[in-house]
Amino acid sequence: MKVIIVEDEPLAQDFLSKLLTSKYSDIEIIKTLESVKDSISYFSKAENEVDLIFMDIHLKDGNCFKIFEKTKINTPIIFTTAFDEYAIKAFDVNSISYILKPLSESKIKKAMDKFYQTKHQDNDADKIEKLISIFKPEQNYKKRITVKLGDKIIVIEEKDIAYFIAEGRTCYLYTKDNNKYIVDSCLEILNTQLNPKNFFRISRDCITSFNSIKNISKHFKGRLTISLIPQFEKNFIISQERVSDFMKFINGE
Repeated sequence: MKVIIVEDEPLAQDFLSKLLTSKYSDIEIIKTLESVKDSISYFSKAENEVDLIFMDIHLKDGNCFKIFEKTKINTPIIFTTAFDEYAIKAFDVNSISYILKPLSESKIKKAMDKFYQTKHQDNDADKIEKLISIFKPEQNYKKRITVKLGDKIIVIEEKDIAYFIAEGRTCYLYTKDNNKYIVDSCLEILNTQLNPKNFFRISRDCITSFNSIKNISKHFKGRLTISLIPQFEKNFIISQERVSDFMKFINGE
């Protein structure tokens, strides 16, 4: 059985490759891809037919669902994801196989058992289309966010949002006048719903509006340090891989 791994984290690549080939004698890892760009190029070629794909949702150059906008993949897919419980509901509802990171032998076995049980059924193409509509709506960006405060429902306009902060499984919205509210969503979902011209995910635990970026300074190893307004208790570090996208955001590209 031919298997392809789409994963940009070397440790996860190595763990998946070694575990699959050691535990399943019929599996052959024929290719490992690390980016949306490389995946589109590879899957666009008709001869690249495989039996199963392991695919990480967040790749170094974007969301993996961009791959499906440029190619047609009929191969069964097991997604690997760091999404929390809110986004996982989308996978459960659509009956898509997934492994919640961090990876483990037991999680991979559960996904593989499901694959072997269902591999003769219809492919997941229609289900994946539904996921794309959930995680990447077509320009229907949120203009306001509703939050709860006791028994009240409060509507926060986009222009009044400073940033979103994830703390554990709870996501908070901070307004420009420094009020704080719990949001019934997660950063992964919000990142697809907010206008990318006005908001940028600067770290795993923060999405900020453009107007709430106070200072940008160089950090070691090509990274950037970001401070926000209203002032938050810590600064945020943008990884070297995301600096280019961040500067495009700053420059309005």
